[in-house]
Amino acid sequence: MKNKINFMLMKKNFLLIMSLVILLCSNCTNNDNSIESGITIYLDSIQYVALKIGNIRYIPLETTDECILGYADKVLIRNNRIYVADFNQTMSLFVFDMSGKFLFKINRRGQGPGEYTSFRDFDLQNNEEIYMFDHLGKKLLIFDSEGNYLHNIIFEFSFRNFCLIENKIYISEVRGRNGKKVADLALYDIVNGETELLLDDEKYLYSIPLNNSQYKFYTSPNNTYYAPKLSETTFSVTKDSIIPLITIKGLPFFPKDLLERWLSETNTSIRSDFFRNTEYFIENSYIYETNDYISMQYVLGINSFDLLYNKQTKKAYKLLSTYFQDIGHYCIKGSTGIEFFSTVYFNNENDYLKKILASHEELKNVKEDDNPVIVIFDLDMQSPEPLR
Repeated sequence: MKNKINFMLMKKNFLLIMSLVILLCSNCTNNDNSIESGITIYLDSIQYVALKIGNIRYIPLETTDECILGYADKVLIRNNRIYVADFNQTMSLFVFDMSGKFLFKINRRGQGPGEYTSFRDFDLQNNEEIYMFDHLGKKLLIFDSEGNYLHNIIFEFSFRNFCLIENKIYISEVRGRNGKKVADLALYDIVNGETELLLDDEKYLYSIPLNNSQYKFYTSPNNTYYAPKLSETTFSVTKDSIIPLITIKGLPFFPKDLLERWLSETNTSIRSDFFRNTEYFIENSYIYETNDYISMQYVLGINSFDLLYNKQTKKAYKLLSTYFQDIGHYCIKGSTGIEFFSTVYFNNENDYLKKILASHEELKNVKEDDNPVIVIFDLDMQSPEPLR
């Protein structure tokens, strides 16, 4: 593999790299604000608008003795199927059809061939093969489209998340054999088994103890995004490289002296509290897109704020967070390519959720202890009205 982004490889001066990357990412955009040339969003020049939901449909996921989810940690909708991962309670991947009917699950906990000791991420190959990540085992297990085990890929290093782009695997938060952090991002070639380090640890400080989302890759049928911490730029992931695509200007970055104080602090509790008690920029997250929109959140301390970019008008909006009232969840969790979707657990004690249950025929039999409901919706934001 050849170096595709040499200017980001393993530099040692944190502040110099931060300045260089911000400058380089800014230069990667131009004034037409198109997807092809990059998007620049200026926070100071956009207004809050009320969210306008278009069509909504609810898909209750079937609940049986064989199919009981602990929590829907990650959901992908592909190939007319709904894939739901429960990483903690059942450590299983559940597969449903688009009506919510349970098809099968993959639950192979153990230490033998084709088994995993932990389950922390999954993705789908173009041929519908399922890749499941065993974090403790440092391996990816590959299954066919019906859940039959095929083979695995074993790594000499550990990492946190991954995504598939054809015959390449992007991996985040890479650690070597001694547990020392090596890189924020790396690219593994399935064909030749080689790994290329792309983004170094010192610039992106991925060990910051705050995460709005436990993922670093956000996959929609249209695109896959990667969002490093402390970076105003979100990257588009391709099969050979990462491309700076969305840059948010006007974010309040950490002053130099505060970052240096954090870097020198050895008490983990103090390090964590330092970021929780700030209003400086941490990361971008929940970046999903449809044919018409890109939705994302930017995080200041422990607070997140919603942004929506209209790909047709090339305008961005700050959104008043009304997802919970309208769809039953606090944020967008994925995209079908045409619509956005989220997951809802119905609590009969919540007034908003009770109203949703009462107003939709397909939810009349949903019980509080049932599996979650997938809510798929589109937006009607062609002419949003700014809040006065």
